[in-house]
Amino acid sequence: MFKFGFAESANDTVEEDSEQKDRLEWISAFKLEITTEQIGAKYETDYYTETKVFPGYNLKLIRSDKITQNLTDQNCKIIVEAESKHSDLIPAKYEGGLKIWECTFDLGQYILEKEIELKDKLVMDLGCGAGLIGLLSLRKSSIVHFQDYNAEVLKFVTIPNVILNFDDHMTTLTKCEFYAGDWSSFATLLDESKKYDYIFTSETIYNPNNHKKLYEIFKSKLKPDGAVFVAGKTYYFGVGGGMRQFENLILKDGFFNSELVWRSQDGVNREILKLTRKS
Repeated sequence: MFKFGFAESANDTVEEDSEQKDRLEWISAFKLEITTEQIGAKYETDYYTETKVFPGYNLKLIRSDKITQNLTDQNCKIIVEAESKHSDLIPAKYEGGLKIWECTFDLGQYILEKEIELKDKLVMDLGCGAGLIGLLSLRKSSIVHFQDYNAEVLKFVTIPNVILNFDDHMTTLTKCEFYAGDWSSFATLLDESKKYDYIFTSETIYNPNNHKKLYEIFKSKLKPDGAVFVAGKTYYFGVGGGMRQFENLILKDGFFNSELVWRSQDGVNREILKLTRKS
């Protein structure tokens, strides 16, 4: 089990964050092409679990422990380092995509409860990890673009999850695109005319150094009548980000209307923020 690392003191955190930010080299964004091997892949039943992820939606999901072990055996550097540090987060190297974070379940249930119409909509599952929100959107007849920082997550988890949950692999994959890499270059990688009806993102606001990158994708890639839904914790202890800090960026810029549409105070406070363009 991975976890976020904590610094020894506040002063150490500030100094380390400043030094780390200066030397980070983020992976440039790129599009993954689906191979014939991936399309035809078969998975043994012990390689995945089938569970009711959302009310009325059973999903088959690749087991993260299997993938972690396989990637470790293959000497995948980012996973070996994450395992050695017992950490879900190594900035600019590994961004936690092998774990499903709890706000993803909040967001999926919210989409179903509010009966958000997704049929024939162009959806982005941003920071997708296992791709649960994208899978739900595909089930509701959307066209879905999955994005995660680590290509390894997309190749060995996200794409297999799509394959596992749809019998007609070829037809389903024509409705999907997969992108890896940093958000700043991702915004410029996409065709300028490509805009999304919905951008869904969960647990992506933990690092305040990445808030502006995330926000710029919303500004540049959302259709005029589209909506962004951001699910996250009110505050991320140990890493510094949180919903209020991200919301302050939005309010200061003034481009979007911002509405808190859901909140849970059970345990760690969690929220869902809805953004729409100002007219």
